Amino acid sequence: MSSTHSNSDDFTSTSDENVRNAEQDLQAQVSKLREDVAGVVESLKSIAGGRADNAKSQAYALRDDVRDRGERYVRQAQETASEFEEQVSERVRAEPIKAVLIAAAVGYVYARLFR
Repeated sequence: MSSTHSNSDDFTSTSDENVRNAEQDLQAQVSKLREDVAGVVESLKSIAGGRADNAKSQAYALRDDVRDRGERYVRQAQETASEFEEQVSERVRAEPIKAVLIAAAVGYVYARLFR
């Protein structure tokens, strides 16, 4: 009977050793998995940061482009207004009586419309 008892002790110790080995393997795999996940997270952070920087650069470029276009349109409008003012001034100098009559007619129509 003692030999049976010895065999069961050997079986139990082998079984315990197998369980410990399996637990150690599992812990090593979990550790490796954590490292892999941490690497993926860092990669995603890097990608997101790069995309954010790219989007920021594009937004600044768009802002600068819109500002430049706006300034160009304002200059063109100012030039056009100046040219129109010069043309009106020349016509008033050339035909002052006609200009006064036109101004009076416009004033009369404006007054009638907005009474």
